[in-house]
Amino acid sequence: MRYQIIPLEMGSIVERQIFQKNTMEIKCGTVWKLGSVLTPLKPSFGSSYDPNLGICIQDIPGGSIGEVYEGEKVIYFSENISEDEQNELSDIFYGVTKKYSKNYVDVFIDLDWQEISSESYIFGEIEIKEFREVPAPSLYK
Repeated sequence: MRYQIIPLEMGSIVERQIFQKNTMEIKCGTVWKLGSVLTPLKPSFGSSYDPNLGICIQDIPGGSIGEVYEGEKVIYFSENISEDEQNELSDIFYGVTKKYSKNYVDVFIDLDWQEISSESYIFGEIEIKEFREVPAPSLYK
């Protein structure tokens, strides 16, 4: 058996990373318009699940993000990051600068930002569906 956890509201699956440097912080990631979480184990968090807080997907035994659609990248900065640095970091994150060829995580680390966490969440009202895996069609007759 497999289980699919489906958010009933758009934008309820989020992949988030947090970076810190001295007393400054960047929160960034992707908000997925549609998607689901898959797990081979029956979810047991139902009675304690709070739709307003959600649950970290890594806390769902066997849980992983399934297919996702229409992701929107977002980035937020602590107030003590200068506007110029925010603009440069935003350009790196969104991939609009030609100054760096690596992905934003590697560039942030090269710029002395430390990755503190990288987690995925699902929140809001959810539906849990159980389904049996359909065996692959036989190649032999």
